[in-house]
Amino acid sequence: MSRATARGYRVGYIAEVTQGTTPATAPTLIRTIGGGMATAASSVQSEEIGLTGVPDVIRTGFEATGTLQMEYSYSGIHWALEGLFGAAFTTNVLRVGNTLRTFTLEHQWTDISRFLTARGCIIEGITITMQQGSKITVTITYRALTPPSAFATATVFGAAPIAAPTNAILSPIGGVQLIQEGGALNLGSGGIGCLGFTINMTRPGIPMPQLGSLALAGLDQSTPVCTGSVSLYVPTGATAVLDKYLADTETSLALRLGGAAAQRDDYLFTRVKFTEGGIGEMSPNSAANLNLSWQALDTTPNTTVQVTRTP
Repeated sequence: MSRATARGYRVGYIAEVTQGTTPATAPTLIRTIGGGMATAASSVQSEEIGLTGVPDVIRTGFEATGTLQMEYSYSGIHWALEGLFGAAFTTNVLRVGNTLRTFTLEHQWTDISRFLTARGCIIEGITITMQQGSKITVTITYRALTPPSAFATATVFGAAPIAAPTNAILSPIGGVQLIQEGGALNLGSGGIGCLGFTINMTRPGIPMPQLGSLALAGLDQSTPVCTGSVSLYVPTGATAVLDKYLADTETSLALRLGGAAAQRDDYLFTRVKFTEGGIGEMSPNSAANLNLSWQALDTTPNTTVQVTRTP
C-alpha cells in the first residue's frame, strides 16, 4: 500500500476570472517548504429528550483555510502579493487596491494520486521574516470560498502544470541589500546593524455563510493592515530611531531583497509609526539591542505599502 509523503507533495494555483470557477488552463506550481489546507467543521449535538444517549450530531458549518511556507526567491510570491493587495503590478509597481483577485489552489499528494482543491480563494496574509543566522522565509495564508467536498483521485486542473520559478533562494547575507529608516538612515550592513526585520501584511476575508450550502455565498477582502518589527544594535544612530518611538514621530521604512541586479523587490512603507518596544534588558557580556514594533499607515499614492520589482 502506497502512503503519502513530503516527496510527493506539491501545491498549484491558477488565477480565476470568476470567483469560484477554475479556468481550463495550466496552473503554476508553488515553490514551498511546507504547509497544508485545514478543513474545519462546526457541529452541534441533538438535544432531543426522552432518550438514553445523543441521537445525532448535526454539521452546521465548514470552512477551508490554508498555509504555504516558502523560502524567499525573486518572483516566487508576486502572484500572492497581487492577491493580497487587490491589484496588479503596473510598470513593475504594486500598490494596494480594491480589485478582488481570487485563485483556485490545489494541494496534491502525487505519490498516492490524491488531491484537495479549494476554489475562490483570497490571500489573507503574507509574513516575511528575516533573522540573523536564519534563512529568509515567507508564510502565505488563504481562505476558500468553496471548500473541498472530497479527497479527489484526480486533479481539477485541465492542463499540465507550469513548473515553479527557479530563481535563486535569497540568503540573509547578500539577499538583504537595503534596510533604511527615514529615507536616509542605514539600518543594515555598513550602518547601524540589524539583527532582525519582519513584515506582516494581513487582509482578513469577509466570509458570507448561507443556508443550504457549505460553500459561502460570498468572500471579500477587508482593510489591509501592515505591521512588523525591527531589532537593531545601539550605536549613536540608533538613538534617533528610539527618539522617534518615544516622541511618537512618523517616519518611513524601506527594504530591498534581491540577488542579481535585475532580480530584486523593493518594499516601501512611506508612513510608519513605531508602536512599542525599547532597549532590551542588559546582561553580562552582551550588546545592547533596540527592539521595536511598527505599523504602516495609509497614504496616497503608495497606499500603506508599495512593492517595486526589478525587472
